Amino acid sequence: MIHILTLHFTTPAWLEIQKRHILKYTNQDWTPYKLWLGKYNLEIPEDFELPDNWEIIDLDESYPEECGNEHYLQMEWMYENCLKDNMEDDDIMVFLDSDAFPCSHDWAPNLKDALIGNDESEAKAEAIVTYMHENRGIAQLDQYYPYPDLCFFATTKRGRRENNLEWGLFDPLHQNPGFGMLDRMREAQLKIGSITRSNTFNAHNVMFGVYGNIIYHHGCGSRAIIGRPLATNSPGFEGGGAKINNKRQCYTGIDLYRRRDLGNWFKAEFEDECADIIETNTQIFDIIYDKLQKDQNCEFVRRYFLGKP
Repeated sequence: MIHILTLHFTTPAWLEIQKRHILKYTNQDWTPYKLWLGKYNLEIPEDFELPDNWEIIDLDESYPEECGNEHYLQMEWMYENCLKDNMEDDDIMVFLDSDAFPCSHDWAPNLKDALIGNDESEAKAEAIVTYMHENRGIAQLDQYYPYPDLCFFATTKRGRRENNLEWGLFDPLHQNPGFGMLDRMREAQLKIGSITRSNTFNAHNVMFGVYGNIIYHHGCGSRAIIGRPLATNSPGFEGGGAKINNKRQCYTGIDLYRRRDLGNWFKAEFEDECADIIETNTQIFDIIYDKLQKDQNCEFVRRYFLGKP
């Protein structure tokens, strides 16, 4: 069985869009699955219909505050406390961002064949990883370029346990939990299957990406809508997290990295100096989001970004 874990924070903007695509492109008869829907600082709309094989994890009620409110910490907590004991060793776990979803019927069968194998072949990989070669942070070390992105990551329960595949900041060099995962994978000498950007058409270098022709990731899905309504905190980093910022933060690392001629972003504030660029990104974001919201047949991603029916 495939266990999909996703977390929706503060805004319900992606609930219906993600649900429509998962229901269309995941065949319960071919590849049985269960989706675990985490919610934090969020009320699920009354008209949201929960499918029978979906279960809500209400972090507002169950999540310990002392564990920190970073996205990766909450995903890890939900796996350890809600999913793990409900999985068999060969079950597949998928970490999926709220603004990510399948756009091909092949995604789940391909995942199963790669991680478990089939009647004709053995498993080809111990983890399926999303690499964003198109993105880069201004302070990102070469040894961590590219790193696994949490937008879509899959392994088995056994694979996670035997290879210590946790997301986290395990070293002072780790600016991102993906750095920690990369070090864990290297230490385990893991056999990796990677999916990378496969867009035929792009509306931004990083946002609005299709990976391996099977998974769509909008990018900036929450912060481009709500900003950062809560200050972030992590155990051991008290007072060092990001502060509340109610601006729509529609930009990625590459927006800074390739605009270094416009300013020294270690000293200048990108949001102040490049407000026009962020505004343009946001306008594009809203156009694409509006198309997805109205796309009841879940065909827009394939038609617009892949040129496929």
